[in-house]
Amino acid sequence: MITYIIGHKNPDTDSICSAIALTEIKKARGQQDIYAARAGDLNPQTTFILERFGVEPPLYLSNVYLRAKDIMTSEIFTVHKETPIFNVMKSMEEEKIRIVPVLDDDDKPIGVVTLMDIAEWQVAQTSTDTSRKILTSIPNLVATLGGTVLTNSIGNDQKVLSLYVGAMMATHFESTIGDTPPRECVVVVGDRETIQASAIKLGVGILIISGGLRIKQEFIDAAKENNVTVMSSPYDTATTSQLVRLSAPAGKICNTNYKKVSPEDCVEDIKMTIKNFAETGVLAIDESGVMHGILTKTDLMKPSPIQLILVDHNEISQAVDGAEDVDIIEVVDHHRLGNFHTTGPITFRCDPIGSTSSIVAGIYKAEGLEIDKKIAGLLLSGVLSDTVILRSPTTTNKDKEILKWLEEKSGLDHLEFGNEIFSANSSMKARGAKAVVRDDFKVYTAKGKDFGIGQVETIGFDELESEKANIKKELEQTRETKDLTMACLLITDIGKGTSLLMAVGEGKILGAFEYPKVEDNIYELKNVLSRKKQVAPHLLNLFNEIY
Repeated sequence: MITYIIGHKNPDTDSICSAIALTEIKKARGQQDIYAARAGDLNPQTTFILERFGVEPPLYLSNVYLRAKDIMTSEIFTVHKETPIFNVMKSMEEEKIRIVPVLDDDDKPIGVVTLMDIAEWQVAQTSTDTSRKILTSIPNLVATLGGTVLTNSIGNDQKVLSLYVGAMMATHFESTIGDTPPRECVVVVGDRETIQASAIKLGVGILIISGGLRIKQEFIDAAKENNVTVMSSPYDTATTSQLVRLSAPAGKICNTNYKKVSPEDCVEDIKMTIKNFAETGVLAIDESGVMHGILTKTDLMKPSPIQLILVDHNEISQAVDGAEDVDIIEVVDHHRLGNFHTTGPITFRCDPIGSTSSIVAGIYKAEGLEIDKKIAGLLLSGVLSDTVILRSPTTTNKDKEILKWLEEKSGLDHLEFGNEIFSANSSMKARGAKAVVRDDFKVYTAKGKDFGIGQVETIGFDELESEKANIKKELEQTRETKDLTMACLLITDIGKGTSLLMAVGEGKILGAFEYPKVEDNIYELKNVLSRKKQVAPHLLNLFNEIY
């Protein structure tokens, strides 16, 4: 089982830093296979902070949908295409398996063999037109019979031969072979010396002496002179004849029209696309043709090996895609409660506090855990970013207290460092309209309507005049792409402690705004810094009243 600690889509500094720090706490407690992750690209501020402390970004997860590679059986029994069918059957019985991939010389699958394939092939061998024909080779006969090659004049290549059993009078033997070229015959006989002599005289391709019986040296010498290959089989004539048929190579009977999937394919997609799922399974093969495993019906019943710990959010709409299909085992957050279901009770820590980083830092402090200077710096960054250097109305005394502790542990002055990190994220032109709108964009739902609010911190509004047309266009595209009733961007001047709100959407909701209108689609929000505490609640109330 793998656990990812992950923040919301469009991650901000608080979600990234709290995920990294909480992961370190879990590892310090001895938890294994746990990793910090992110559900989107880093914004410039967060990138600056991670580079500042020399910390690698968390693992990027575009989604956590269950994939074939997560549940497939990767340790699989395979055979080479030249492997005798008998050996395949024996291995299937010993390994208790129902499907065997057949590989070529490059270890890539050319097909699969199932018990049904073998049964159908054996039935086909009873046809009068093909009952005698077999495809085999000396190495395959040796592997199947466990016999001994006394002379080899036919070589080791595969050949199509006609099988005959020398169980008749010598006078009838030649007529039984009939028009079949002797060199294309394989004859199985016991101690009937007259048949042995006749087969050698005719120049058959292979003569197999059954029952482990000896053959006269003069016959062996004659076989060499007449280019007849002679073998000894330990089995009786009937068994030897049957095993000779089963010496055919697996590549001869394998199903080359087998179903396959990519290891990266989503399980839900596999269930939908393969309606008549093969009883025995399908192969998971990558783009280069390399096989990674087998997926069976039983595998499709397996639970996901991934579980999540959510930080800085608790709503499925804000979580990494596929979160609803895996176990969420813990939440550490400071936002309003959303709605998601779990299969059992979980640890849920949600404090009315300025940042998730304050909560995680509080765990370090309360439990007396040793905190690395870099981790303290990351948590300090998260607190400063989410509380806008303690100016946001979401800031609590707990944030202020933990900030002092983090200053001590990191050796940083919060005012100086706070201005440094916000300067790294302040240029809207340098970031581009798409990043400005979507890097920190959250979707809310009220009365069945979805609306989104992005937020960007700046130092002054000077850039807005030249960028507002591009930002408005991006808001409109975001609204259309996400099918929103309204899309907004809260532009916050952290120096003056005030904001502007740019909004596009239905006139019904825009007309109900109580904010002073500066110009079309732009509203003034004096003394507003917090999207969570000051803007989102107001808009949620408006939606509830209007729709």
